[in-house]
Amino acid sequence: MDSVSKIYRTAEVETRALDGVSFDVEAGSFWPSWTLGCGKSTLLNILGLLDSPTSGVYSFFGEDVARASEQYLTILRRGMVGFVFQSFNLIDDLNVAENVEVAFDLPERFGSERKRRVAEALERVGIAHRSRHLPQQLSGGQQHGWPSPGRSSPIRS
Repeated sequence: MDSVSKIYRTAEVETRALDGVSFDVEAGSFWPSWTLGCGKSTLLNILGLLDSPTSGVYSFFGEDVARASEQYLTILRRGMVGFVFQSFNLIDDLNVAENVEVAFDLPERFGSERKRRVAEALERVGIAHRSRHLPQQLSGGQQHGWPSPGRSSPIRS
């Protein structure tokens, strides 16, 4: 990330959420906690390809995506970004496997591939045995720790 800025404008006010932020993120690194109102959510939205910077360069796996189309960002998000939300974002009426299936968002014609990917994802996080349970039948940790809507496969290094 090089000289990234994000400005939100309304008729009355201009808010600089990020102003010339530059840094590199290494695989497996951890970030410290930051103070309230310093642009963390804006930065994470840009890093997760949910938003684009107003200016600057965002190099995602070596490719500048700062001006990429929403369609292309969606393709990258689906294949290369994983999200962990503070809330669970689960669909109450769907079981665990169905919730994961929603996250993969593959067309119907990929039914067997979709089922295989769902099974692999649940196995990878250790709750394949709960695939037919509804979200309310899981513990808080189980609800929080698996690929759900909005969380695709983990970031690859």
